[in-house]
Amino acid sequence: MNIISIIWVDIIEAALITGAGFVLAFWYVRNRVVEKKSLSTSFLRYFQGLFPVGVMLFGVFVILALNPPIGALIMVISTFIYIVSTVTPGVDKYDSVHRATILSLGYTRQEYAVKYLFKNSINYWIMASANFFVAQAVTLIFSKDLIFFEKNSFAEDLFFASITLMVFGFILSLLRRFEVWKESDKE
Repeated sequence: MNIISIIWVDIIEAALITGAGFVLAFWYVRNRVVEKKSLSTSFLRYFQGLFPVGVMLFGVFVILALNPPIGALIMVISTFIYIVSTVTPGVDKYDSVHRATILSLGYTRQEYAVKYLFKNSINYWIMASANFFVAQAVTLIFSKDLIFFEKNSFAEDLFFASITLMVFGFILSLLRRFEVWKESDKE
């Protein structure tokens, strides 16, 4: 198998992972809107920033060292977390401004979620999906190429880097959330 074939396989793998993460994120956001819940109050608010990148690297580690299907599933989860955390501000902003008006016209919450909310926040969805697709494709391409040179050392480094990014991403999300609470107490 030549290098071009390996790169194409990695790009297709990243596209499938991103597509699955997109579908999960869309389903989750749609259900939160239908249930009349704000996205910014979900448990995913604690897993922003570096956390999904750490989960993605952990998924690559699992693909390379342990079990490729489980690693791909972990990467789907990281894509889901990244997309939801990226689209939350735009979706919540549109939802808070337009929900009452559109629902008063007789539309159901499901119609509102799909026809209006998704349609008007499509730029957020496309950019989040494209950004994480590129990150995953580049990571898969370079990690699979590098793993052939130093198998044990690179896999261990990737594991520790992923754990570090997940822990620090979670801590930074908590700190950011804590600062938001402090600001709202002052007002």
